[in-house]
Amino acid sequence: MTVRITDSYLSSILVRDLNQSLGRMLNQQIVAGSMRRVNSYADDPRAVASIQRYNDMLANNDQYLQNVDRSRMIVDGTDVALQNISDVLADVRVIALRESSAIATESSMNTSVIEVENLVNRLMDVLNTTVEGNYIFSGQRTDSPAFERSGDAVLYQGDSNLMTSRTGPNTTMPINIPGDVFMGTRSAILGGTVNLAPRLDGTTALSEINSGNGWTSGSISLTDGLQNNYIIDLTGALTVQDVIDEINTATGGVITASIRADGSGLALTGMGPIDVDEVEGGSTATSLGISEGSGAGVLEGRDIRTVADASTDLADIENLAGHLPLGAIEVSYQGSTYTVDFTGDTTLGALVSTFNAAVPGMELAVRDSSIALISGSPESFQVVNADATDTASVLGVAGSGTPVRLFGLLEDLKAALAAGDKGEIRGSLNELSAVEDTVYRLMMTNGGRQNDLDWSESILRQRDERLQSNLSLEYDADVAAVAAELSRAEASYQASLLVTSRLYDSNLMQYLR
Repeated sequence: MTVRITDSYLSSILVRDLNQSLGRMLNQQIVAGSMRRVNSYADDPRAVASIQRYNDMLANNDQYLQNVDRSRMIVDGTDVALQNISDVLADVRVIALRESSAIATESSMNTSVIEVENLVNRLMDVLNTTVEGNYIFSGQRTDSPAFERSGDAVLYQGDSNLMTSRTGPNTTMPINIPGDVFMGTRSAILGGTVNLAPRLDGTTALSEINSGNGWTSGSISLTDGLQNNYIIDLTGALTVQDVIDEINTATGGVITASIRADGSGLALTGMGPIDVDEVEGGSTATSLGISEGSGAGVLEGRDIRTVADASTDLADIENLAGHLPLGAIEVSYQGSTYTVDFTGDTTLGALVSTFNAAVPGMELAVRDSSIALISGSPESFQVVNADATDTASVLGVAGSGTPVRLFGLLEDLKAALAAGDKGEIRGSLNELSAVEDTVYRLMMTNGGRQNDLDWSESILRQRDERLQSNLSLEYDADVAAVAAELSRAEASYQASLLVTSRLYDSNLMQYLR
């Protein structure tokens, strides 16, 4: 049976093939032009969800970086202000020393009154510093000046609240210093200088590490010196021992996890160098303190200890090792001297009970993994070691407890200068030292925040690189593959054109010839 193929049908086939070849070539040209493997949802529906997720994570990461930049403006502005305050206090010390000496005269004291008044004005300007129109020392009342004059007095107009900034998926940090810290308190305070955080042990809950801020559940990537790579899923871990067991099991003992000798964090031991990285933009390794590399066969993680509280055993505190049992301290307060014997105490809570029972009008408090002595009046007090155990020094409370009165100090100094009272002028030096110490502590606190912001930015930059790399794997095209596919598509289209032209070479005019 003879089958006749009409010219119309043949034309439709040729046109369809030409369109298909042209479509493939155009698609490859789009890919080559954009260098994107996925240019529409139809290109790879499976990859679209991953691309969107990575884009969302990159957008969040970019917002965290913007938060870090804005926070750094406030923290840097605070640093400059504190430096200026320190300079002012240095000038106040010069005046007080000069006018309490034998060379002081009535005329020089009158001149010094004006100098101190000018220094008060300088302090007002410094403490009313603004960043982008926000008063950085007003607490959370950033729309109003922190300090204002009322007659001869200086009043604080802000509040005591801290401003916090989110600098990561699970990280927030305070970025300001409320100005009321300079106004003085109704009590004298002596803050401890020793970190009393307890050592980690296997039963420590992961939700309590990092001073109670917890951890980020997820997976980590671990590589040893033989280039063995292990992806370790820690989502089921609840305690520090769970993390150790998961790592040791996953590596088969090639890399051994344990708690550091000082109990402050984790340690990894094996064939070096040892590298620990995050998986898919997570922050699990960072929250465990091991998101770093080691050129040797031991990786010592950073401090991730829990916060100390009243229930903390003294024997679990690394900084008290070799100093137990504790001995006695001596407290001089309101004209009396009290001896506080901690010999029988085994917990921080027991220290609190012993001290509070021994010294009327004062209390011992556990704050931020250290202890503080707080009096019920603004009168200064002294704490010294009472025996050979040096217990006050060991606990970090040897020294003087004083209130902080920045503007009050200057007003008292002005009054003493106006009265020509050299004794009062000389006495102001003691309170001035307390104010200077407070400013130095604030400078160290603020400096720590600067370091934290630098660290956060570094982590966010690294996270951005990892996310961009992961997005590129889903999104970007391979240059060599695109070039080859485009060449094939062009060749196919040209071949289709050639075949079509030859099929239509036979026509009526040629037949009549």
